[in-house]
Amino acid sequence: MIECTHVYKRYRNGTNALYDINMKIEQGEFVYIIGPTGSGKSTLIKLLDGEEIPTKGTVKVVGIDVGRLRSRQIPVYRRNIGVVFQDYRLLPAKTVFENISYALEVIRMKKKQIRKRANEVMEDVSIYEKGSSFPRELSGGQQQRVAIARAIANRPKVLIADEPTGNLDPGKSDEIMELLEKINLKYGTTILMVTHDMTLVNKFRRRTIVLENGHIVADLPEGGYVRHDQ
Repeated sequence: MIECTHVYKRYRNGTNALYDINMKIEQGEFVYIIGPTGSGKSTLIKLLDGEEIPTKGTVKVVGIDVGRLRSRQIPVYRRNIGVVFQDYRLLPAKTVFENISYALEVIRMKKKQIRKRANEVMEDVSIYEKGSSFPRELSGGQQQRVAIARAIANRPKVLIADEPTGNLDPGKSDEIMELLEKINLKYGTTILMVTHDMTLVNKFRRRTIVLENGHIVADLPEGGYVRHDQ
């Protein structure tokens, strides 16, 4: 599903972000990516979604060598990946239903199918009753549910959640984690979650990959306890 083989990333300004990254994530896994600021987490995500290409090594996602894709191929490739951000990134002038529908319009899904799928995912994330509301009318937890619904609307094989609970209180963070677990189980979606929240990591235990200074320093199996200093 996801395979990085001897991946290095050096930016044009001379910054070395990743060193000899080797990891393999199977279909349907739920994996945390953790590490301090500057450890390489954001660069790794950019390599996976095709925003950056590796300086050396190979990044493969769903069998596709991402680093060899041409610019015009990137949008089609990204249909395999849903991304959820800490700051939601919803369109403020569109309703909940319209925000989700827009993600399907850009891949030219038929209107009847869009309505059906948008309603399905609103049900999945328990936000159906807010379909006609605008983002400003929602709580942070509700906005993140909409962002997740939008990300999974086209049934991506991989969902990347970049600090999805970063702006939420502990109770709402737990709800979002439970929702991600539900999606992982229902759809078999492979989930990579980048987080600094060790309380969540240790409460909802999953395989955990630890980055530090551009290196993978630990790859802990599901069920393992992660120290707060990692």
